[in-house]
Amino acid sequence: GSGIHTGYVSGSDDGNIDEGAVILEGFLPEDDPSRRRRSRAESTREQRTREHVQRLIDNAITLEDSAVRPIPIEEDGDEENNGVGAAQISSSGRDDDEAVKSESPCWLVTLLWLLIAGGITLAIALPLSMRGKSENEAQDAKASLSDADCLPGEVDVRFELAKSILSSITSPDLLVDESTPQGKAIRWIVCDDSISVQLLENQDPVSGNLPKQKHGFRLGGDAGEAQVIRRYILATLFYSTSQVSPWNDSFNFLSADLHECNWHKNYTRSNFPFEDFDPVGVSCQDEMDGNILLDDDQYPVEFMMVNIRIDNDLNGPLPPEIGYLMDCRSLMLENHLRLTGPLPQTMGNMAGLFSVALLLNGPNFGGELPSSLFQLNYLNTIHIQDNLGKNWSLPPNVQVGDDTQLERLLLVRNSFAGIIPPWLAKLKQLQTLDLSMNNFQGAIPEAIGDLSSVKYLNLMGNNFTGAIPSSLGKLPAIEVLNLGNNALQGELPAPIGNLRTLQLLDVGSNELTSTIPSSFANLESLKYLVLESNRFNGTVDVLESMKNLTILLTRSNSFSGALPDGLFSGTSDNVVVDIGDNEFTGELPSSFANMS
Repeated sequence: GSGIHTGYVSGSDDGNIDEGAVILEGFLPEDDPSRRRRSRAESTREQRTREHVQRLIDNAITLEDSAVRPIPIEEDGDEENNGVGAAQISSSGRDDDEAVKSESPCWLVTLLWLLIAGGITLAIALPLSMRGKSENEAQDAKASLSDADCLPGEVDVRFELAKSILSSITSPDLLVDESTPQGKAIRWIVCDDSISVQLLENQDPVSGNLPKQKHGFRLGGDAGEAQVIRRYILATLFYSTSQVSPWNDSFNFLSADLHECNWHKNYTRSNFPFEDFDPVGVSCQDEMDGNILLDDDQYPVEFMMVNIRIDNDLNGPLPPEIGYLMDCRSLMLENHLRLTGPLPQTMGNMAGLFSVALLLNGPNFGGELPSSLFQLNYLNTIHIQDNLGKNWSLPPNVQVGDDTQLERLLLVRNSFAGIIPPWLAKLKQLQTLDLSMNNFQGAIPEAIGDLSSVKYLNLMGNNFTGAIPSSLGKLPAIEVLNLGNNALQGELPAPIGNLRTLQLLDVGSNELTSTIPSSFANLESLKYLVLESNRFNGTVDVLESMKNLTILLTRSNSFSGALPDGLFSGTSDNVVVDIGDNEFTGELPSSFANMS
């Protein structure tokens, strides 16, 4: 392969070219015409030719079929230098016919050996020269399926039928473009997916409908079109989130012979919401008793779950098509550092969606939450926590319907910014609102007191300013109220003393002033009270009425006077007390002697 090639010329020992000699070139130096003189000697020509051709075969180094080829001898009009023509002249004066007769057998032998030499050389050289090329071409062909390669004949008909079905959720331009996740997904549907191919090839010629599924899904029904769409969406999810590199584990995704309910692997570990049993991938449950189904052969499917709460290196954005998985009950993605982009606005089409959990994902994942997500009537839980993205936000405007069932909204440690939007107070079924450890700012809106069902309200660790709204005293079911670590100012609102169900109140690390309202004596269920690091003053006599109090943190204020003698007298639990850096006087209460 370095340009060093060896060739031989059949000829006599004295350097003269024998009559009928064959000159072979294998990238030899330019031939010298002065050496092309012929000899009439015939007796040993065949033997010498055979030997030299064999040496050529044994020693030639070549890489392509043009490296060994016959070279015609130049014709210059001189009878003694006239190449092959001179070889046909008889030296003894015989006539032309006799000369030809005597020469024919020799030419046949020479031609035979030439063909053998060329064939063997090509057999060696051509595979060497083509091997790398053919391997690369095969790899390229596998990596890039064009319309011509993937969609010939009947398959092209399937493609057009699939495109007509899938155009309801995807632009036809994306389907035609084989470089997009959508283009790859539809080609998998029509070229490789045996289940979809079976449906597409058995379209009813009269109605135009595909065959029905065995039992189908509760929301999506049993139409064959629904299954093609469902498998296409999951394939698009796979291709869209493996654009840089493949998933660590496919979890049976794109298994052409498996029902999509079987696109998962079972793990045994503690993981919400499955406890010890954790099917990672796509799993389904039946309508009867909630058993995991691998297909719909025996029972209709109640719902499916997309659960990839395991480090599987999903990379790229969630495609908009995922919003059309109407039978998806839970979408859970965790610990994927290369996920990108926001949640698709199309998620408002997921009529069966009950919970969304997005945890511990990467720095390029996030954005404004889709407004349509908060309009889903069946949605119960949104849990977005510990993601590294810096551009999370709530939508400014949402038309919240009366039928909205959202009960749990947890947006914890995600760098959410902006104000609490007014529409949030219209989520009448909301029981848990946790916006802690973000960058929310501005005043806490008075309308938050309209959350009549809320039990857990955590706004700690943000940049809220202004006064604590007195409307918080209207929350009849509240059990936990955490407003700590903000920049709140003013007094503790007296109406908070009306919250008889309140068990934890944390307003620590703010800029609050004044005294503890006397109405706090009504907080008979209160167990944990955190007032530390503010500018409170006055006495703490009101605390004596809190018979269930077990944790009291008042450090770094200006409280004064004696601690009430009956403080903690009503509890037998362990007690945590930190009252340092204040101006208390007198002795410790006698009840302290009985505390553990």
